[in-house]
Parts: sequence; structure tokens; C-alpha cells
Amino acid sequence: MTVSPHHMEEKKMVNTIDFNKDIARDYGLRESVIATYLWELLDRDLESIERNGRVWTRISQRMITVALPFMSVDMARRSLKKLAEEGSIVRDVFNDDKFDHTYWYAFTDYGFEMMEPGTYS
Repeated sequence: MTVSPHHMEEKKMVNTIDFNKDIARDYGLRESVIATYLWELLDRDLESIERNGRVWTRISQRMITVALPFMSVDMARRSLKKLAEEGSIVRDVFNDDKFDHTYWYAFTDYGFEMMEPGTYS
């Protein structure tokens, strides 16, 4: 079976991870990968909500490890905590089910500045 270069390019794209090099430099590679993943989720997630002047997306730390299988739940938790402590993201719980403690995440104004191309250095 012959594989066209175009098909190889599509397959290769599926296995790539994007990250912001400036965030990686300032906060760490894992934090940059997670911030970029959250940014992309907010851009395409149909379950995002707008509340308190921010757009929020809901994702568990375990789901992050499904999307980013090279990270453990503990790595995701620590990276999310670091991004929150640095003022890049905020988290809250907006779930109707009182037993559902999955966090919702949103970027702060500072976080938006970091993620917008060409505005952070």
C-alpha cells in the first residue's frame, strides 16, 4: 500500500502537541502544553459557558491525561495549580450535581495576554 505525502502529513498532525514557547520559558513546558490545550478547548468546546465576564470550559484532570497521555493526573493537577497561582487561569465549580466536583477553567486577562500571539514576551 502506498501512502501519499498528504496522508502522512494529516497523520503526523494528529500526533503533534502545540505549546507556547514563551509560557514554557517562564512557567514550564507542562504548564505551556496545558495552557495551550485549555485555549484550544475554549476555542472549540460547545459546552463552554460565559459567566462572570469570562468564558469557562469544564474538564477534569483525568480527561487532560486522556488528551495528553504523557502526563499523569498529578502532573496535570500541579500544572493547573501553578497556572492558577501565577494568575494565568482561574477555576470554579458550576455543576448542577452537588456530587460533581469537576472544575471549570477560564483565562484571566493576564492569561489571555499570554496566549494571544505576539502580545506576550
